[in-house]
Amino acid sequence: MSHILKMYYGIDVSIEEAGYFRYQGELYYFCFIEDITHFMNVYRYYRYMMHQCGSQGYTLVKNHNQDIISQNYILLIYHSGYFSFESYLQNFLQPFPLPKLKIMDIKEQWIQKIDCVREKVKEYAYSFKHDQDVISLIYYYCGIAENSINIINEILRIDQHASLCLSLSLSQPIKNYVYEILNPCYYIISSRPRQIVCLLRSQLLTYENIQELLESQYYDVYEIIYLYARIFYPSHFFDALLNGQINSALLQEFYQHLSQEREMYQQMQRILSFYVTLPKISWINDENMI
Repeated sequence: MSHILKMYYGIDVSIEEAGYFRYQGELYYFCFIEDITHFMNVYRYYRYMMHQCGSQGYTLVKNHNQDIISQNYILLIYHSGYFSFESYLQNFLQPFPLPKLKIMDIKEQWIQKIDCVREKVKEYAYSFKHDQDVISLIYYYCGIAENSINIINEILRIDQHASLCLSLSLSQPIKNYVYEILNPCYYIISSRPRQIVCLLRSQLLTYENIQELLESQYYDVYEIIYLYARIFYPSHFFDALLNGQINSALLQEFYQHLSQEREMYQQMQRILSFYVTLPKISWINDENMI
C-alpha cells in the first residue's frame, strides 16, 4: 500500500495495512474500498450530516490525476475542530427519504450469518486451531442470536411486510471516540436501532440517553421491537470471527464483557417494555448464562 500512496499522492510513509497515519502534521486515513458506488453514496449523506452538525470531519483527498480513487483505495484527511455529540445524535438519528429496509430481509441475512458462524465450529474443533474457549463462545452467541430471530418473528407475525426507516449507522462499535465516529468508512446506510446499539456498545450512550432519545424522537412499534432484537444479535462477535480477527486478547475481552452484556439485555428490556409489549425471554434474569 505504501507504493500506492507514493505513486498517486506523493506521500512517502511506511504503512503496512489500511488505517491511520500522520504526515506533515496532518492525520490521514487510507483504505481499500470494495464497493466504490456504495461508499460514495454513504459519503454523500455523510457530508450532508457533517454540515448539519457544524463539523468538517473527514474529506477525500484527490490524487495526482485529480481522481478520488486510486486502484480502489481512498485517502481521507481529518479536519480537527468543533464537534458536538448532542448535535451528532440529533442529526444522525433522523431517517432518510429512502426506500425502507424490510424486516424479512434482515431475518434472512441474520440466519445466513448464524449458519456461517456455526460452520466455524468445525474449523476450531477438528483442526490445529482447536480452542474450546472459542467453540464455547460460538455456541453461546449463536444461542443468543436465536433470540434475535425469535423477536424478529414476533414483528413478522404482526406484519409480514414490516419495514424500517434508513439512516446512517456505524457498521460496528468503535473504540476511538473522535477519529472513528467521524470517519465515513465506519458508516453504512442502515437502521436507527443499529446505530443506537453500536453507540451503546461503544459506551457512548447510557441507558438514560436511550430513554431520552425514545422520548424526544419518534420511533414506531417495529423500530422499538427491532431495537430489542438488535441488542441480542452479536454482530460484533460474528464479524470478528468470520473476518479471522479472533486472538487470545480479543477472546479474553469477549469473556470479560459477558456480565456487562447480560446487564444490557436486562436494562433494555426494562426500558423498551415501557413503550411496547416485548416477546418473553425466560432466561434473561438468570444469574448464570454461560
